Amino acid sequence: MKRLFIDIPALSASGASVEQIRCEYMYHRRNEGALTLLEVAEFTSYCRQCEDAFCVAACPKEALERLESGTIKRWNMRCVGCKSCALACPFGTVFIEVMNYVTAKCDLCLHRLAESPDYRPLCVRTAPNNSFQMVEIEERPAEHIFFVGDHLAVKSPSWLKKEGRR
Repeated sequence: MKRLFIDIPALSASGASVEQIRCEYMYHRRNEGALTLLEVAEFTSYCRQCEDAFCVAACPKEALERLESGTIKRWNMRCVGCKSCALACPFGTVFIEVMNYVTAKCDLCLHRLAESPDYRPLCVRTAPNNSFQMVEIEERPAEHIFFVGDHLAVKSPSWLKKEGRR
């Protein structure tokens, strides 16, 4: 199965502005699809993915949910911005401005891929340095390639490497 693969080190090495990556998802205001995907990718690389996610338990409005894939999802219409999740995170990795709105943002062009398996989304065609690709890829934690849900893969050093543990 093809996944949208985001190579954050390749994007950083390109020195290009993220704003040059275009998105064709019609519901994005101001073409923020690529920025949203990068927020999701970065969040997964530093979130500890706690088995007992304190952020989820702390939310008084049930706006956070741990999905079967292990990612934390925020129901944006339930969130009242109380910041309880940020206060409850023992690692200080929940930032309100980057908590992912997976359901309200990028649709990963899944409908177009279903129609044409060789389809390349606009973000893939406009991203510098092959930093966005639509490829068949395996999860390889040793190479810092992780799955985020069923259709997104991210290459980014994990928090373990950032803290010198790997």
